[in-house]
Amino acid sequence: MSEPTRPLSIRLAASDIDQLTARARRISGTPTGVARELIRSGLTDGDPFTQADRLLKIERRLAVLSQDLRGVMTATDGHSHSLGQIEAMFDALLKALGGEVEPMEARHA
Repeated sequence: MSEPTRPLSIRLAASDIDQLTARARRISGTPTGVARELIRSGLTDGDPFTQADRLLKIERRLAVLSQDLRGVMTATDGHSHSLGQIEAMFDALLKALGGEVEPMEARHA
């Protein structure tokens, strides 16, 4: 797994924070996340192998998240279908209790 992290506090000029925020918006991230990645890339001293390793780790995490998301979407579709069936049965029950009778052909359509 990943090693534990510790918080770090730094002071930046307002213009630097604005730049981080603008960059974060472009990539749908957070200023803190952008700052973290910039610091990490700076710590590699521009070593392409270390940067490539980090990118591979990020790609693996994204793949896992993508699989999880597909699983959630599949489960949601199944629940949605079940909910539709329950709603139809509930409507039929309400009609039956209200004295309305549907023709047999309409029930199986």
